[in-house]
Amino acid sequence: MKKNTRKKLLTGIAALLVVLVILFAGAWLLASRQLSELDNHKETIMKIMSGALDRNVTYESGKASLSVSHGLSIDFTHLTVWEKDGSSELFEIDSAYFRVDFLPLLMKRVVLRKTLLKNPRLFLRRSPDGILNIADLLEHEAKPEMSLGLKKIVVENGKLTFIDHAHGAKRLESSLADVQCSIEPRRFGRGSRFKISAVIHENESSGKIQTAGTFLPAASGKPLMESRLEASLRLTGVDMRHYLPYLRDCVPISGLAGRLNWEATLAGTFSRFDAQGKITVKGAMLEYPDVFEKRLQSEVVQIDYHLMRDAAQLQLEIDRMMIDRVSLAGRFSIKDMGDDDPWLSASASSSSFSLAEMHSYIPWGIIPSSVGDFIREHVKGGDFTLTEGKLAGRLSQIAGMMEEENAGVLTVLAHVRKGVFSVGAGGAPDFTNIDGTLEMKNRQFALSGMKGNFGATPFRLDGFISDFALPGPAVYTAKMTMEPARDEVVWILGKEKFSELTFEGASALLLSGKGPAEKFQIDASWRLTGAAYGYGEAIEKPAGRQNLLAAVLLLSEDELKVSSFEYDLEGQKIGGSASYLFSGKTPVSVNLSSDHLNLRKAASFFPGLKKFKPAGACRIRLSGRGDPDDPVSFLWRGSVSFDNVSFQPADEVERVRSLTGVATFKDGGMETSRLRAKIGASAVRGRCTMRNLHGAGLSCRLDSSLVRLEDIGLHGPDGSVALREVKTRFTAGGDHFRIQRLSFALEKSVFVLSAQVPYQDGAPVSLNLNSPYIHFDDARRLLDLKYAESGGASPASRSLDLTLHVDNGVINGLEFSRLNAGMKYSNQTLEVESLEAGVMGGSFKGRGKVEFHSDSPDQYRLNFSLEQAAIEQCIEYFDVGDRIVTGKLSLNGNVTAEGATIDDFIRTATGSVELQAQQGVIKKFSALAKIFSLLNVSQLFKLKLPDMTTQGMPYTAITSSLTLDKGVVGIQDLFLSGDAMQISIVGKTDLIEKKLDGIVGVHPLKTLDLIAARIPIAGWVLTDDKGNLVTVHFEVKGDWDNPEVKPIPVKSLSSGTMNIFRRVFQLPEKLITDTGDVLLGR
Repeated sequence: MKKNTRKKLLTGIAALLVVLVILFAGAWLLASRQLSELDNHKETIMKIMSGALDRNVTYESGKASLSVSHGLSIDFTHLTVWEKDGSSELFEIDSAYFRVDFLPLLMKRVVLRKTLLKNPRLFLRRSPDGILNIADLLEHEAKPEMSLGLKKIVVENGKLTFIDHAHGAKRLESSLADVQCSIEPRRFGRGSRFKISAVIHENESSGKIQTAGTFLPAASGKPLMESRLEASLRLTGVDMRHYLPYLRDCVPISGLAGRLNWEATLAGTFSRFDAQGKITVKGAMLEYPDVFEKRLQSEVVQIDYHLMRDAAQLQLEIDRMMIDRVSLAGRFSIKDMGDDDPWLSASASSSSFSLAEMHSYIPWGIIPSSVGDFIREHVKGGDFTLTEGKLAGRLSQIAGMMEEENAGVLTVLAHVRKGVFSVGAGGAPDFTNIDGTLEMKNRQFALSGMKGNFGATPFRLDGFISDFALPGPAVYTAKMTMEPARDEVVWILGKEKFSELTFEGASALLLSGKGPAEKFQIDASWRLTGAAYGYGEAIEKPAGRQNLLAAVLLLSEDELKVSSFEYDLEGQKIGGSASYLFSGKTPVSVNLSSDHLNLRKAASFFPGLKKFKPAGACRIRLSGRGDPDDPVSFLWRGSVSFDNVSFQPADEVERVRSLTGVATFKDGGMETSRLRAKIGASAVRGRCTMRNLHGAGLSCRLDSSLVRLEDIGLHGPDGSVALREVKTRFTAGGDHFRIQRLSFALEKSVFVLSAQVPYQDGAPVSLNLNSPYIHFDDARRLLDLKYAESGGASPASRSLDLTLHVDNGVINGLEFSRLNAGMKYSNQTLEVESLEAGVMGGSFKGRGKVEFHSDSPDQYRLNFSLEQAAIEQCIEYFDVGDRIVTGKLSLNGNVTAEGATIDDFIRTATGSVELQAQQGVIKKFSALAKIFSLLNVSQLFKLKLPDMTTQGMPYTAITSSLTLDKGVVGIQDLFLSGDAMQISIVGKTDLIEKKLDGIVGVHPLKTLDLIAARIPIAGWVLTDDKGNLVTVHFEVKGDWDNPEVKPIPVKSLSSGTMNIFRRVFQLPEKLITDTGDVLLGR
């Protein structure tokens, strides 16, 4: 019930008692005359009582007696006060006995020495609209004409029933049954002793109440509130669920249960008292959705309290509150209670409790949502101790604790052990074994002396959240130190991209952060001197080398921004800034800078760079943006400057020195200034561009006045090879390397090359040679080049598809012009698919194969044709002495040979050749001179022939089928046709020994009558059947310069030789010697 309702109820009961006393006192005044006739006035008495109570009052019988010793005694039976509508009883009593002191009546005071009420029953009812059935009695305080005094009151087996229809369709019924009450004056002094017990019935459950003590009423003229009470109270088995509807009027609780036991003592007045007690609730349950997310349940809740009040202060001390195994203590006080805005103070502490078992007791509904969300998402476990929680301030301040001026109202100091905190992002390791202090003061949530593990890494943390209750964003401040282990480092850098990172040893990471969650700034300093770490070929840093990474980061909802960072490794520093957008096509942007990066020192930590042994310095100014998951999307701008840089590109290559220049990056590409460098003694200059840093597009132009090939690791068997006036343009990217143009001079030759080199292993290189002049000796020097330090590998070891266009050149001493060829080179074998050239004044065509050998002579196979070559040039090239032959020569043949010179070629050549010569002159051939001398042709013929020494012998055609066999030319059917005669030769000539061995047949075209008489030897002239001269035969043997020539008998010729002569000379069917012997025909 509400306070004013209880007050009115007590007042009504007191008024009822006063009325009864007045009635009894009136009866006593008439007792002297009418005591024996009390029932005669029954209707009058009931009328008076009914009028006073505005209700019908009845009783069964009444009697009174008056004596000097006992005073006035009045006894009623079955007294009933009815409801106003007469439908039911309001109050009924089986027997009411009053014993009144006589003398006080004379002073208009009614003193009830003894009141005995047997089986009294009071029925209180509240209607659905909340009106009590005695509301009218409570509204008007009775004003008795006589004062009332009570000395001893005894109630036997009383009952008070309260039926409430004001809370829903179902009525609530509560009652005190078996009420036993005894109130009597103290033997000494003022006041009374009392003892009351009853059984509490709450619908279907019941409990007990017992109280006893003393009551000292206020002094005369003092307010009732100054009466003093000393009492004890004992409640057992009270069903708290029964009173839930009444609590809902004050607090929006949706569920309540538990059995309440309460033992208490009280001493003092209403305004000054001291109370102590113990409250126990078994099977406690509370559902309060506005504050607690889940139903609170506990087997036992126990509270030991101490309540004190003075004139201006109310103080409650909770010595102990046990919720199952968790113990709490606290204090609550109210000061300036008479003020409209009293001072409230509360404090609490607890024993250690685990977050898991007390999670449901966290008042989520009154915690700021940002703090509550933070706890739910990140605080996963731990044992907590509330050292002190304190609420202090005026009622208005507490109600408005979220206002800025009320920041100090609430403070909390707690300790955590074995805490678990989850970052909750990107598979981050949890913070575990957290130990430290948590404090909330002036709306700042502070973490002090926190320590624990981040994954396997120890850490220490201090921080706080400031003004989290203000309308604006809360400000977070934190300072953390940790020694990251490998797994934690991998997570910090990015687990997927750095899974191959190695990391061991001690490091110290210091993180300092401040700002709202929407814009949180972190200052990071990571001392890595004691750590050893590596990542593939990218970096390898040993322990003990000075190393520091410092950065300033700014974290917002949309972006992680690194406003500055610096990586310092042994004094080599790279700094810059970066940002990472949590959404978008180009989430990452980065700026890099280094004023002076010493490459020699830096290379000691970067395996990919260390093998090049760099030196010198770089200056870096770069910025880039893109998606790290798509490296091709990255676009860079800025520059890298090289200052006297040197490096070792490969073991067999001389060191690159004095590299200077600038590489500029723009729009995803790169271009350089005019670069200068030296490779050994070779000075190189050039520029490079790259359209796309992640793909095809590298293009370079380089030039050098002199390049020593030994500087790039190439060595030839004949010593150093130096290229002059080297110029090149090349591109790289995609699936091949392309030389657009490479020109250089080597000795007498000028090479102009273009090539396409696929990156795929085994794929052939396409090479195009287009040059004004090449000497094969120079080309051979290039083909003979090898890398000395790589097992003698040749740069020409890959397969080549070659196309040659050479204006002029020399090969093995043979000059040529207009050379066009298509070739394939593979495994030291050159396949000549087609070859055309101008040679010796004629046209040469051929195809064949050349096999190059390092440990044996090169081998040649050639199928060729030579058209209209100048024979004199051929004679000169093949060095056949001072002999002179003119005319045009055509050859067709197949030849194999080996070696490196023309002499080797002559000495090893094998094969066959078809020969044709036209319109020429033969001079200085001693064999022919001797034959003509024997014939004395100058005298035999009317047409005088030129001298073989000076003018020579003219011819119109020469044909022959030749065989080559290691320097020996086999002559099968050589036929020479002239104006005066025809000559045929069968035999061989040794090109190496320069010797002849053959038979020469001479066929005059003019017949003289005297020829027979001039023949010095009979039998060597061959005639036809008419006696005409046909052939004369000679044997030629010996050196080219002085062979032995003699005529031979016709009969000595073999049939094979004879058939050759017959065929080439087209001899008649019948041949006869000068002696008359028939050789052929009949």
